[in-house]
Amino acid sequence: MTISTAKPAFAVDKIRREFPALEREFNGKKLVYLDSACTALKSRGVAEAVSRFYETLGACGGKRSTHLLAQAVEAELIRARQAAADFLNAESPNEIVFTSGTTEAVNLVARAFPYDERREVVLTDLEHNAVFLPFYEAARRGEIELKFCRSRDGRIEPDDMVKLVGDKTALVAITHASNVAGGTQGLAEIRKLAHGRGARLFVDDAQFVSSHREDVRTLNADFVAFSAHKIGGPFGLGVLYGREVELNSLRHYKVGGGTVKSVRWDGKGMPEVTYLDAPMRFEAGVANFAAFPGLTEAIRFLRAIPEAPLREHVSSLVRRAAEGLARIPEVKVLGRRDDLSEGSLVSFYPVHKEFSVADFNLFLNHELGDRFVALRAGEHCAHLLHQSLKLDGTVRLSFFAYNTAEEVDLFLDGLKSYAKEACA
Repeated sequence: MTISTAKPAFAVDKIRREFPALEREFNGKKLVYLDSACTALKSRGVAEAVSRFYETLGACGGKRSTHLLAQAVEAELIRARQAAADFLNAESPNEIVFTSGTTEAVNLVARAFPYDERREVVLTDLEHNAVFLPFYEAARRGEIELKFCRSRDGRIEPDDMVKLVGDKTALVAITHASNVAGGTQGLAEIRKLAHGRGARLFVDDAQFVSSHREDVRTLNADFVAFSAHKIGGPFGLGVLYGREVELNSLRHYKVGGGTVKSVRWDGKGMPEVTYLDAPMRFEAGVANFAAFPGLTEAIRFLRAIPEAPLREHVSSLVRRAAEGLARIPEVKVLGRRDDLSEGSLVSFYPVHKEFSVADFNLFLNHELGDRFVALRAGEHCAHLLHQSLKLDGTVRLSFFAYNTAEEVDLFLDGLKSYAKEACA
């Protein structure tokens, strides 16, 4: 008897059936969705989890009221915090702070970090504006000084970072996977460098966790952030990971209901406030409770897909797209092909003077028969990188578990047709 050693096929058809938007028609056209780096589509399970919350619960959590309904709502928050901790392999759910997204997570760290004699923050030119701008504003307020490490072909070289990280560095902030350049960044040497110089490390995982399994214990960064909508979860919810000692060393970012342990008069007619420890001390106000069951379901769905087949599937789509683009002379791919396959997206830009990105986008929406392609064109909220590259904009294809090789080929055929018409 012969035992087969062939790898089981990736069940993309089964996955696709869980995403109703892929079956819808928009003005009589079926969707080819290559814009998951902006936001992943929502599964039926996520939509049902959010809807079920509003239909059957719809109240505040149990830290405010203590009735049975409030306790049921609080249980959803607790489940989501534990799910996020398990997703990142955090040691404790107390290491998970809920925010409105990666943007708020970065603002929290940028504003609350306890800068002392160390006032330098090192960024890279790969950073999304969500990472760049909070630190830029802190520098404008005179709180910190910024240094920038420039990328090479979409990569940050540790040797370049060595020149910037020193005894005055408070924090190094870097993306794990650029939302334009693609691929992933090797962070082990950068973490070792930062910690060796006494600095902290913040990692933007927004474009990483959709097709990689993050292990914060192995990564050993001080802070990690991602947004629920990047993994098919609800909008308006994000995760900031930090070791408890690091979180509790941060200053207050925003305060209000839910952050206070006690308020007492001090005997001199003034109130004396004691705040809760992390994570509650950072979660002021009424939470986006309906999003928590949606996040829990999005994490459950993603974790149910075996890691190795998921990575190989997404890598194969990136390789197919990059190789196809390389054969089209009117455009040029960003980054190095071998590096790109580590990530989940490919970006390119036109090199022919008659190629109009705006017209091409219209072409993809209206000239492909019964299909249309959704993708992203522009600066992708990554203005620093486009300035470094001296480009006005790029076109980005980004992939998730539900994408197929046929979709890549349909896009490439559309690109060839447009180039033939516009650049003849």
